[in-house]
Amino acid sequence: MSQEGKYLTSFLEIYVNTQQELNNLAELQPEHQGTYYHEYLHYIQDITTCSGLSKIWHCFDGFRQLVASIQSQEITDVEVPLTGETADLQKENRKFHETIRGSGQINGVTPEVADTYRIVNVELQDDARIPELFPDSSAQKIMLNLSSQGRNDKVFTFGEAAISETMAYLIERKFYPDLNQLPKYPYQVAHDFVEFCYPELLGNHENLFALCDISLLHNLPGWAFYQIMNEMKKSKFTPNDSREVVNYGYQFYETIKWDFTNYMRIADESVQHISSQLFQNPHFGQTKLLLQASIERGRILRESCPYAVLDIYKSDTALSHSFFKVFDFLGGPHAINFNGDRVVRVPSGLDMIFTNVHPQHFRVIWQLHKFLTEGERSCSLQKICLASNNSVNVDDRCEDFPWKRAQDDMGCPYASFWAMYGFHLKNFYLDGNLIQQAIH
Repeated sequence: MSQEGKYLTSFLEIYVNTQQELNNLAELQPEHQGTYYHEYLHYIQDITTCSGLSKIWHCFDGFRQLVASIQSQEITDVEVPLTGETADLQKENRKFHETIRGSGQINGVTPEVADTYRIVNVELQDDARIPELFPDSSAQKIMLNLSSQGRNDKVFTFGEAAISETMAYLIERKFYPDLNQLPKYPYQVAHDFVEFCYPELLGNHENLFALCDISLLHNLPGWAFYQIMNEMKKSKFTPNDSREVVNYGYQFYETIKWDFTNYMRIADESVQHISSQLFQNPHFGQTKLLLQASIERGRILRESCPYAVLDIYKSDTALSHSFFKVFDFLGGPHAINFNGDRVVRVPSGLDMIFTNVHPQHFRVIWQLHKFLTEGERSCSLQKICLASNNSVNVDDRCEDFPWKRAQDDMGCPYASFWAMYGFHLKNFYLDGNLIQQAIH
């Protein structure tokens, strides 16, 4: 994520800070095309890797469990933020996934100061949750000890964030070299990590890109990155082509008996089941199918074309044949510009079936999750609702009481989900104050 764009992890949404429409990638100004390209890679990472599918699976399932915990007719009063066994479990799960994601920046310093820090040591730390969730795993957290002359030493947790952002930065810099430089942490830290441990691998940036890509096929990508790199160092592996890095990673997973293909199939099936429960109303049918189709296609692409993502990076131009093969097959996520104008690219072959998809519904799930766990009340869909042709009017309620729209004859997306889950039948309290009286 940069100031010019962001990707809403697990909820398949890109934002690009431009007033240009996003329906034709080739027509975007280079700076905006580069931003879209960077964020689109995060979409690819989300739906074609174990790390990404695991996040989607647990985000949607965590929300499903929270909703189920308060849906009983016997529960008439709901205090937000939620507390209790289910809420505590989800809080612990989020904390663990933040550990897997790792650091984004160095705490306590500006990005400019952070750029002066260098890796001086690597530590492996145990985490009690890893053997609890993955009984046969020997994985550990990867901690980078950092030093900068005249400043306090720092520690950086190397994980999925550093890996995915390094990949996105590499591809952005290759095809859009005139875009603004991004800070070292997290955008270049994987490069520095390899340079510290096994610089011989850096003869070609394609090798680093491939190592990042293959590492995301493990649920603990930071650990996988370090272990694969260490095995390469021990065997003095120097690839002639970056595809050999991918092959090496596959062999490593076979050695440690990590069946990422089977895990992705389980994750795919789980998301199919969970989404069918969350989008149970027929009105959300095509939106649910879009989510399911996107994840299924991501899994299929990884199984059938193991070099597909790498081949995009190996191409001579950004909008290459390799890119459009993936772009057409996977489609594009919900893409929103500065004005709130939005577009979604349905995967090829499904556009005649999906004629009424509303991917903003994914953001509603994210929004309600924030409300239930943090008490965040303002609806973040206001700008896109204002820009929609068939929008109901945005008013003051959207900022402070979006759930009140469930009483309107024509409800907005937020209100539709609120009513579907039966929240309008509960008394809701926020920090002890009644914010909704049950409607009967």
